[in-house]
Amino acid sequence: MDPNHGLAVDKRNPNQTHLSMHRCRFVDYPPSSITAIAFSHPSVPQSARMPPTSLRVAIGRNNGSIEIWNPLSGKWHLEATLQGGKDRSIEGLVWIQDYDENGEGALRLLSIGFTSVVTEWDLETGRPAAHLDCNGGVIWSISAQPRRNAFEVPEEERDNDELLAQKVVVGTDDGTLKLLSTAGGKGQLTFVKNLARAGTSKSRVLSLVWKNRHTVVAGMADSQIRVWDIKSGRSIGKMSLNRERRKEVLVWAVKALRNGDIVSGDSRGEVTFWDGTNYTMKQRLQVHEADCLTLEVGGLNGENVVSGGADMRTVFLQRASGGRGWSQVFRRRFHKHDVRAMAAYESGPFSVIVSGGVDMYPIIIPFRAFTSETQRTLPFVPQNPVVVSVPEHRMLMSFWEHEVKIWKVEELSELMFEDMDSEDQGRKLLSRIVLSNEEYITSADIVTLPGNAGFLLVVSTVGEVKLFCLRQKRSSGVLRVQRIAIPATLPLKSIGDDDDEDSDDEEEVELAEEGARLVKFSPDGKRLLIITPDSRILMANIDLTMSADRKEKPTVGLSSPIYELDRDLPQRKSQPRHQNSAPSKKILQRRQDEGSHGKYLHTITKATFSSTSRLLAVGDLAGNITTFSLHDGVWSRISNPIPRLPAAPVVLLFRPAPQTLQISDSAHTDSDEDEAPDAELLVVPVDTHMLHLFSATSGRLTAWSQRNPMPGCLPVEFAGLMDRAVGAFWDGHARAWIHGAGWVCMFDFSRDWKNNHLSFDTVAVSTEGAGGKRKRGVPLSVGSISGAGGRMHTPLMVARRSQGKAPAQSDAESSEDENDGFNAAAAVAKDPTKRQQGKRGGPGVYWSSFRYKSLLGFLPVGTKEVVQMFGEGWEGRGGLNAIEIAVVERPIWDVSLPPRFTDGKS
Repeated sequence: MDPNHGLAVDKRNPNQTHLSMHRCRFVDYPPSSITAIAFSHPSVPQSARMPPTSLRVAIGRNNGSIEIWNPLSGKWHLEATLQGGKDRSIEGLVWIQDYDENGEGALRLLSIGFTSVVTEWDLETGRPAAHLDCNGGVIWSISAQPRRNAFEVPEEERDNDELLAQKVVVGTDDGTLKLLSTAGGKGQLTFVKNLARAGTSKSRVLSLVWKNRHTVVAGMADSQIRVWDIKSGRSIGKMSLNRERRKEVLVWAVKALRNGDIVSGDSRGEVTFWDGTNYTMKQRLQVHEADCLTLEVGGLNGENVVSGGADMRTVFLQRASGGRGWSQVFRRRFHKHDVRAMAAYESGPFSVIVSGGVDMYPIIIPFRAFTSETQRTLPFVPQNPVVVSVPEHRMLMSFWEHEVKIWKVEELSELMFEDMDSEDQGRKLLSRIVLSNEEYITSADIVTLPGNAGFLLVVSTVGEVKLFCLRQKRSSGVLRVQRIAIPATLPLKSIGDDDDEDSDDEEEVELAEEGARLVKFSPDGKRLLIITPDSRILMANIDLTMSADRKEKPTVGLSSPIYELDRDLPQRKSQPRHQNSAPSKKILQRRQDEGSHGKYLHTITKATFSSTSRLLAVGDLAGNITTFSLHDGVWSRISNPIPRLPAAPVVLLFRPAPQTLQISDSAHTDSDEDEAPDAELLVVPVDTHMLHLFSATSGRLTAWSQRNPMPGCLPVEFAGLMDRAVGAFWDGHARAWIHGAGWVCMFDFSRDWKNNHLSFDTVAVSTEGAGGKRKRGVPLSVGSISGAGGRMHTPLMVARRSQGKAPAQSDAESSEDENDGFNAAAAVAKDPTKRQQGKRGGPGVYWSSFRYKSLLGFLPVGTKEVVQMFGEGWEGRGGLNAIEIAVVERPIWDVSLPPRFTDGKS
């Protein structure tokens, strides 16, 4: 751990906040390699339309987890993670869509993982919806039948669910292809038949692709590529690759071009093109120094092919004009290790490839404009915090997979500077808890119990919730862990619109086995919030009984009943249509590829309590924010809702009260006349990163937000950030700190901000600064909507030019990587005289740093301390208020990777 202090401050104002930073790299979060990638929709390069709003990317990892990313026209937001479990892996992913005459059929996600089972996932709960054991060997590959447009379905087939449903084919390690049906809707998978094995070969089926709706092509581990007709179930063609030194050639990837030709990638590093009619070789290119592991095809007429290999290279191939052959036009090492998976999507101006591999980074590569645009690397660290702190006890807790670790961060005065090179310097491991659950941890939280009775820890998976009581040993200071039993069943009481209106139905909930996607304690430690996998809101009261004898352990448990809070979300309105009227072909062409995620968009991703524990806010992927208030011990939904956001909130955080207040639960909070002191809610939507302060009780923007309209007052540098926000906290009542995976920003809400006149217009702007260098966060060119790299569509970043000039960037809004102080106070005090000029937009209202990469957390780890100051001007002035921050990093160079095939120097 690297303690770091910056002491540049304004001597005229010794009460300003100084930052004491602990740079922590001891949190050994284990990222996992990428093994599979799949877009939810088929690529439509001939379309001029933007991608549908339902477009998602599923990224499978070696630890069995699946990430669901939303491209958001280039913003790339990680919406959800379907957690894996013990001894699980993801080796293949496919999306299917149920048939619907309006093109709004349910989108379903299937996976395989080196077993004989195909799993369908329920995106709404994050749990498997169905498992189908194919009763054969280990499945190595999977592919989904091409989707059929609604207007292409013959009239006589529209009532036959089996003909309308997409088929799925899987290949096993004994050379068998198995055909599966998805008819019946979510959770319905059935085995149809085995396709006849070709000859006596029992070689592994390494790759699969559908040439058309009735023909399947398989790449084998015996130097063969075979073709099957699914109607007859027989093999109708074979393509052979020459063995080398009596070693079989492994066909790792096969794809079908738009003209019916077939392209393959193999263990010799070759990409081979085959005639799709007579199955003869047309051309062979040596493009990799090691195995070619993955392929993607694209282009308006299928003229582009991209390959990735074990030599870390990504190679672009193009067909010559006139169709006379293929040639290599571009190659580059985007990755630092094997490239194992690729997926491409094109629609209108949106044209990208998502690639990943052993180095764990998803990389977005421009497809159609790969020569003129730059790639973008997405973070490999979690986009939901896996680190929690207890500042008053200097504790830091981390959690992932099956493990929870709790550390104590030592004070600067406790450090031995002569031992600063020691790896254990600066922290102490207080406890390590390993769960026996099969599923991975989804969420965890810790809170201090009243009366110095210890700590309460809650840990959840999708199938279980566990409670622990932690008490410190006086001798060693480590934590004793005691499991708290949760009753098998607890009474459940539903809270309606009115405070006293409860459901008449007697219900029970198996809380311990309900599972949760999010758990959180109230700041006062009296209540536990549980967001279930299906996004129900459950509130439990914590029952703490203290013994008169301090030597006896306190009794901790959950009191009954458990309260369920109702969000009362607006229902989606469907367009009425006459029962006998068929949809027009024009409507079908517009809608057929949209699909539906059902209630997935109502998944709660954010929840926060106010500092007095009397207000609660939750936000979901659709942008709905619901607020609740506590009155006479009963939670009720606030009648004045916050307007729905255009996208999911990435920051949802109550502003603390200006000072510590003792407020009874009987205080009303539904009117502006009786506004709660901590009712201001900071909301940051993922698509725009605009900062809004809402009143949780009135549902309206606060006076500060009305004086500082967005996006006009948004700092220019912050508006241009590509990586989305991950975490945030308030430093007192005035300042909020927000961080992403590679940046940290501070905002001062006690003052008004400068209006930079930012707008959502999309115009061409110059992004080169002094010396021709590209400014941080500013796209290379605005106007293209490729969804990747420098030409990403960024409406926020464009400053409306008034009188031919764009607003200048102030010193407080600039940031340099080499700024070693990491001190917000230093930025405030650069020019004390300028600091006092005017009340709007002066230095210090915004500050940023880009020094830190792969951030797991940026959070307070100690209460405010007083740092003694010496020197001219500080005589008799006492000290400087300081807040201690833990900057938790996980640098990629600290992560162990398997050996590379090549060192990348050639």
